[in-house]
Order: sequence, then C-alpha cells, then structure tokens
Amino acid sequence: MKTKYAYLLSLWTISCLNVSFAQSVQEDTTPAVTDLYSNVWKFHAGEGSNLWASAAFDDSAWIEITTDKTLMQQDARLEYGFGWYRKTIILSNNLWADIDRKEAAVLHLGHISATDEVYFNGTLIGKTGEFPPNYKGTYNNERNYFVPREVINPTGENLIAVKFNEGWAPYGGFFSGAKLSLSSAGTNDKLLVTIAIADSDYIFSAPDKIKIITNIENKNQWFVTGNLVVTLTTDDYKPLKKDSVTIEINGKTTYSGIFGLDNPLPGFYRYTVQFMRDLSVVYEEKINVGYEPEKINSPMDAKEDFKEFWNNNMEELAKVKSDYKLTLVPEYSQVDYDIYLVEMQSWDNELIRGYYGKPKREGKHPVIVEYMGYGAMPYPPTQWWDGFAHFVLSIRGQALNLSDNRFDNWMIYGLDNKEEYYYRGAYMDAVRALDFVCSRPEIDIEKVAVRGGSQGGALSFVAAALDKRVKVAAPGIPGFSDYRDWFHIVNWPRSDFEYYILSKVESLNMNSEDAQQYVNAQVDAIYNMLSYFDIKNFAQWIECPLIMGIGMQDEVCPPHINFAAYNQVKSEKRWMACPDCGHSTNNEYNNEAIRFFKEKLRIEE
Repeated sequence: MKTKYAYLLSLWTISCLNVSFAQSVQEDTTPAVTDLYSNVWKFHAGEGSNLWASAAFDDSAWIEITTDKTLMQQDARLEYGFGWYRKTIILSNNLWADIDRKEAAVLHLGHISATDEVYFNGTLIGKTGEFPPNYKGTYNNERNYFVPREVINPTGENLIAVKFNEGWAPYGGFFSGAKLSLSSAGTNDKLLVTIAIADSDYIFSAPDKIKIITNIENKNQWFVTGNLVVTLTTDDYKPLKKDSVTIEINGKTTYSGIFGLDNPLPGFYRYTVQFMRDLSVVYEEKINVGYEPEKINSPMDAKEDFKEFWNNNMEELAKVKSDYKLTLVPEYSQVDYDIYLVEMQSWDNELIRGYYGKPKREGKHPVIVEYMGYGAMPYPPTQWWDGFAHFVLSIRGQALNLSDNRFDNWMIYGLDNKEEYYYRGAYMDAVRALDFVCSRPEIDIEKVAVRGGSQGGALSFVAAALDKRVKVAAPGIPGFSDYRDWFHIVNWPRSDFEYYILSKVESLNMNSEDAQQYVNAQVDAIYNMLSYFDIKNFAQWIECPLIMGIGMQDEVCPPHINFAAYNQVKSEKRWMACPDCGHSTNNEYNNEAIRFFKEKLRIEE
C-alpha cells in the first residue's frame, strides 16, 4: 500500500512539474519576419471545382492579371459572379526559420470584394462570407488568414488559391493596390476567438434568457493574459450592460465564458465582443440578437385620409391604358422559359419595364411577381422550370428604366408633399405589374404570388395590401417601415434625408436659431408625409398568407423595422430569421418561401 501511494504521489508530482514547465515557457516577442510577393496572379472566371485549389492543377491556360488594377480595368469579367486566383510563392530561409519556431504564419491578401475561400497548398485556411445560393458578402474587408505550420512547404513552391464571388456587380476580386505577403505568426495571431449564440436563429423566446458563449483558443506555448470586454446595447445603441473580465489562458488551452441578459424587453440587441492585450484590441466582433420580436410595439400612424389617398391613386392608375409591349429576348430564352422584355404605361403615364418568363409548357400557370431592391441592376427571371411563370419588375427610374430616370435620388425626390413623392408612382408600378400578369392568358389569376427583398420587400407588402389578386406574399428584409425608428438605427437612407434638409437650410441663409426651428419643422413635416408610404400602415389591409425573411445582421433594413410592419398583419403569417445574414436572406428562407407558395396556392409537385 505504501509503495502504491508513493507511486501515485510521484505521478501527481510529475504532472505538476510538467504543467509548471509548460506554463513557464516565455512569450516569443521577436518581431515577425515577412516576405513580400509580386502583384501578378493567374485568373480564371467561373465557379470551378476543388481541383482548382490543388497544386497539381495545370493553370497554364489562365490569364495573368495584376492587383495594381481592378479586374474591370483589365477587362476581366466574372462568370455568374465567380472567379479564381492562383499564385505560387517560395519562402525565404529567414521566414521559414521564424515560422518553424513560432509554429504558424499569417497570409495577408489585402482587400477583396466580397466573398472568398482561400486555400494554401490545397488546404482551406479561411473564408469570408457565404457563396450563393446562401450568399453573404462582406464588402472591401482586408483578408488575413492563419496558416498552420504543417501545411507549408519550407523548401519549394507553395500554392495560394482564392475562390471568390462578387455579389453586387459583374466585376470583383482584389481591390486596386492589394498586396500579398506572408508573415510569421505572433502571439495575437495565435489567439482564435469564436462566438456562439445559445439560440440557433439568434432570436430568443421567453422564458429563455439572452445568452452568448465566447471561446478563446490559445495556440501559443505560453500563457496569455488579456481583458475580455462584452458590451450590450439596444439596436439603436442605447447602453445596457458591459462585462469586463481579466483572464489568463494557459498555453494550448481554451477559455470559455457565458454572457447574457436577464429579463430583456422585446426587441433587438447589439453585442460587441472585444479581447484586448496591453490596451490593444486583438479581436472584435459585433453580433445582433433578438428577443420576442412579435411583441415589438410600433403603432400605426396613418392619417385620416390614408385610405382615401391610396384609393384615389388606384382609381387614377386604372384610367391609364397599359399598352403592353412584349419583345422576345433570345439570349435568355434557351432553357424552359421564353423571356420577354415587357414595356407598359403606369401611373402618370410613366413608361416602365420588366422581364417576363413565360413557361414553354402548355396550360395555366401560377405566377411569381418579383420586386427588385433599391438601385439593383436588371436581371432576368429564372430560366429553369420551377412550376411558376415569373415577372421581374423594374419600377420607374430604376434598373431597366434607368436610362429614362428623371427622378435623380429616388428616396428624396418630391419630399415636399405626398402628391409629388417618388414612391407614390413607384407603389402604383407594383400594382401595374399585377395588371400585366393577370392579362396573360397562360396565367392562373387565382394563383398570384409576390416577393422581393429590401425595397422589393416593401413593394411586396404594398402590393398585397392594395390588391387582393395577390394570394400569397414573401417579403424579405423589407424597408420603408417605421421611418422614425428606422432612421434612429441606420445611417442610410437617413443621410439622404439629412442632406435634403440641410441643402434647403443653406439656400435660405438663416441664422442658427431660425435654422434649428426650420430643421425641426422640416423633420416633423417629412415624417408626417412619409406616414403615407410607411408599410406598417399598409400591413393592416393584407388578407393573404405571408412569410417574411429577416437578416439578423442587417444594417440597412434592420429586423426591428421588419417586425414593425409584420406585427400589424392580421392574416396568416410566419417569419424566418437568417442568423448570420446582413442585408440579405439565405437559401433556406428562399426555399421555404417557394414551398410556402406551393402550399398556399395548392400547387402539386
């Protein structure tokens, strides 16, 4: 027994000695060694395959580009938004020696737009955003990716492959001036922080509390001391809570901490998580979460003549002869649809256009009318059969009508009164699109659906409210809702309205006191005028089933204003949150919206 206890004691002593030794390793504070590389890459358009990330792949047929210029400046176009870069590098002896000692490297790529995956010798070392169909873009962020020592070839060529997608335009990739370098990793580079939200869609329901988990993995051999700061505010930046914790993380271990909020009110909240060392921010991430959003109270503020105003507009629209003109677009009509450019007259005799996808199949078809986002470039509807006819509308002055735009800045055109405001006609354009599809002999007018994102989400609300021919709606990330709260949360489009008011003040050359009174009066007048265009005031008239998608990280049409309108809908409704989406929805919502359409319109698979 005595020998046994002595043996156990010796094991315990050895274990303590090992721990003590491991934690006595001194931090390596020597400066990083960095190799710089040329700005020449190989480029190929297209989504490609994983073979393009392999060092064995032959890219001799790819064109050469330089990061001194954008792809557009080099006349290099993408294919459905996708492209690839490839480049081989060789490490200097000094760099490899430092990487070998510090166990890792950091790859610096410069600024890329908008979504990417980066491979080092065929191993995925990092990604930003999500590729289509779950598109999530991060505009113009600098890309710095951690490279483990074991994936690096110390004596020969190393292949860097970058797959990217530009979600906003036909050109993307590196921004002009992007520089490539590889550095040995420092202490901060080997601190990997991850944030987990205790609810999968980032929206909590009673009786649960809001809770996030912060994990910090220390890949260094030595312990690290730092300060973890977790700040919580409302979605309009009112401070609520700040947790500051000093932590020590042993080498090759992970810290985990839980932070939350008891008894939250219905609404949305902003977490900012920072890990700091020596007053420098090593890591920062901002995440939005929600709590009981269906209890958000944003009362309607419609004026007494609200209904009369829109009834009169509908009557005026009905008097305008449509004069539909369809022109086949052969290059888009290669698969399951004949795609037509549609031209027609709308309210105030404005010429508007859209793309119509007429199924090549016989019979009566359900139809989806799609409304586009603010300033979106023209695009045709799907060309592959999904059970629906499709019409993608360009409202006045936008997209297909951009060459005829006489409204300048659409958001603030005609702000002085509701009779002249741009969206008076634009909302009527949304109804005219329904007139068009219901005029088509191949359309089953009892099976009309509407959808759209952002501005298009707002137009979906308006169309469903004003026109009972809409039988089901799927607005995504809808804007133009609860303007006062909207402008308290976001920078744009509030900045356009501020510019409009300040321009008027400057033109009047008033003293500061008079100017302030004038600004206050202008702000109130504009909010009163916008109440005629606020979709939360339209929502009460919706009678069809509705499914709304929200982007939890949306800084353009934030979830709060989405629910301001949604909570006024009295018909059958449901919502889906896309937790890591900014101003977009994900493929899961898009697929569910189609399934919802088919269910409510009784369309058999």
